[in-house]
Amino acid sequence: MKVLIIFIVIFCFLSCAPHYTLVPYIKGDCIDRAVIIRENLEKQGYETRIVLGIMQQRDVKYGHAWVEYKDTKSNKWIRIDNY
Repeated sequence: MKVLIIFIVIFCFLSCAPHYTLVPYIKGDCIDRAVIIRENLEKQGYETRIVLGIMQQRDVKYGHAWVEYKDTKSNKWIRIDNY
C-alpha cells in the first residue's frame, strides 16, 4: 500500500506531459485521453486496462498514462500511447 501511495504522489508531481508542442486528436491530459480510448475499445468488445507509469525522454522523467488492450488472436497485451 505504501508503494502505491508513493507512486501516486510521484506521478502527480512529475506531470503527465513533457514540455513540447503536440496536437492531440482528443483533448485533455493523458489520463483523460486514456479513459476515452479505453471506453471506445471496451464498446468494441476488447479487454482493456489503463496503465500509470513513468516515461523518460532524454534525461527527463515524467508521469504518463496509457491504454493496453488484449489482442483476441494472439492473447498479447498491445500498448496504445496517447501523446
